[in-house]
Amino acid sequence: MRHEEAWRRLPDLLDDRDDVVLLAHVRDCSACQRQLFLLGRVDRLLRDRAPAQRSARKRPHARIIAAAAAVAAVAAATLALFLPQQARTHEFMLRTASGRLVAEAKMGSSGAGNVSLALTARHLPVDRGDVFVLWAGDASSSMKVGRFMVDRTGGCRVRFNLPATHGWHRFWVTEPGQAGVIAST
Repeated sequence: MRHEEAWRRLPDLLDDRDDVVLLAHVRDCSACQRQLFLLGRVDRLLRDRAPAQRSARKRPHARIIAAAAAVAAVAAATLALFLPQQARTHEFMLRTASGRLVAEAKMGSSGAGNVSLALTARHLPVDRGDVFVLWAGDASSSMKVGRFMVDRTGGCRVRFNLPATHGWHRFWVTEPGQAGVIAST
């Protein structure tokens, strides 16, 4: 399913969660997850206001206030989506054991409990192969972030998502199935 089609059909998930294809897209798309969350908040707000609006029919000024509050809630949710977020980014470099710079990376929030890592590699040693593995570690654990391929010059641009529940501060690159570190922070 294309992102644009899924985005248009997100309100359908507020009442019916049987669309397996749409749910699969939302599971993998942080932008759609955020939009669905905001749509759910607006929907709950409007549903909570419905009984108050029925009783407000007897009082016209209360109905106007309730409608204005609903419009304000929708406007706030829309603004939250389209205004730039003040995301903190963290930049770091990966170097070989000899100190040669081979990659730079930026980490920032990507929403939905994840952090986004954008890696730009330059001059990784391609004589060992063109596939590498990026690893991440915090004070108590480590995890394989993912595999990436480089071109003939040892360069690439790739993006990964990591759980935001860890304070990732150490990164390193290995060959697949090998323990030897090629580059690290």
